[in-house]
Amino acid sequence: MTTTTPPTAPAPAAGRGTVLRQTAISLLVDAGLPYLVYVVLTEQGMSDVAALAWSALPPALNVLVQAVRHRRLNPVGVIVLITIAAGLVTSLLSGDARFAVARDAIQSVAFGLLLAGSLVVGRRPLMFHVCRFFGGAQRPDLPALMERQWDANPVFRRTLRRATGAGALVMALEAALRITLAYTLAPVVALPILSVQSVVVWTALSALLVLSVKRAVRAGR
Repeated sequence: MTTTTPPTAPAPAAGRGTVLRQTAISLLVDAGLPYLVYVVLTEQGMSDVAALAWSALPPALNVLVQAVRHRRLNPVGVIVLITIAAGLVTSLLSGDARFAVARDAIQSVAFGLLLAGSLVVGRRPLMFHVCRFFGGAQRPDLPALMERQWDANPVFRRTLRRATGAGALVMALEAALRITLAYTLAPVVALPILSVQSVVVWTALSALLVLSVKRAVRAGR
């Protein structure tokens, strides 16, 4: 089972080096280490299902380390831990390695539903809160800036709503592709592909959000 910890969205003022560094760390923790754990354990005779369950340990530890480091557990981290726990239980109960690989589609579906739901019932889209939460940890003045832009800049509001809708669609497509590949390819092949896929998807969403916020803020000046 592969579980990707969404990379921390850089603040709008963050440079390219910050994004690349976060992506590299995410590739190591969420793609490289889980695959290494799976390969080592299966070579030692452990079943695919059990090895896939253990491969979720590095991303789970990463969430906890980030929580201790920042002295708070962010909402996305909560979703990741819940889906890891659900994946471990259901995968072990099912005994199906393909199901264990595909199980992380829950994470994408859950986040996609939250994104879509925030456009319907929320006063502000979820992407606003995600950017405000993560960006505020790196740039203390960002939350106040976003509040002002939301109140006075219609382009800013429209951009974040569109980004939220796009994120929901991407999460749905990611989940569908994950399930398809998990049931088409062998676990040893699907695991690294899907791990990298998740990192690429989350990183691309973060970069798109940052770029959109920058352009929206400039348009409102």
